Amino acid sequence: MSELIVRVLRTVACFARLRILSRLSAKETTPTALARDLKLPLDLVCSHLARLASVGLVRRRRSGLRCFCIAGSPYGESALSTQVSRWVHDVLRGASPVAPAPRRSARRRSEAADTSPGAYDLIFDAATAFTHVRRLQIMRRLATGRAADISALNRELKMSPQAVARHLDKLIRRGFVLSSLQEGRMVYRPAPRARTPIHGRLLAIVSAHWGAQDFHT
Repeated sequence: MSELIVRVLRTVACFARLRILSRLSAKETTPTALARDLKLPLDLVCSHLARLASVGLVRRRRSGLRCFCIAGSPYGESALSTQVSRWVHDVLRGASPVAPAPRRSARRRSEAADTSPGAYDLIFDAATAFTHVRRLQIMRRLATGRAADISALNRELKMSPQAVARHLDKLIRRGFVLSSLQEGRMVYRPAPRARTPIHGRLLAIVSAHWGAQDFHT
């Protein structure tokens, strides 16, 4: 299941695909109309749609020679793709963060110009915390309630100290992990409160779906 979480959230963590989801959240449309509206090449739009459909974030249907697409999962209410799809839709339709949106590059500002301020950035910021299986392993280990230092995570997760440090840094920057000095060593634990409700809701979705099969003790 961890690999599926990574696949879904890597698909979400793309500003072009978020633009597509934003359009498809409002109404069903064809790839041709979508490419025209977004001023993107048709083959690129089709590639993004195929990726979104492959992880259950877009539904497609045919009517004669035409293909119609709409945001949403074809699976049940408890499916990961259904919950992530609903999360993305809710953020795009009315994000009300309690913290400033993360900074973005000029390219991302251009790509995100057609949605509510900060919505793409918040989705990208939250989703990219969980786009690597190693970060899921670290979060699951810390969620046991026992603070850990890098050497403990290295030993328990069979991960190099350098990899542990790199992934912890990303989780800290995303607001999901806190560090503190304890008896002369730096220890890590889950943040008691998410950076925004948007981050908190995604963490709840992810933690409800991660499996134990790839967690080494």
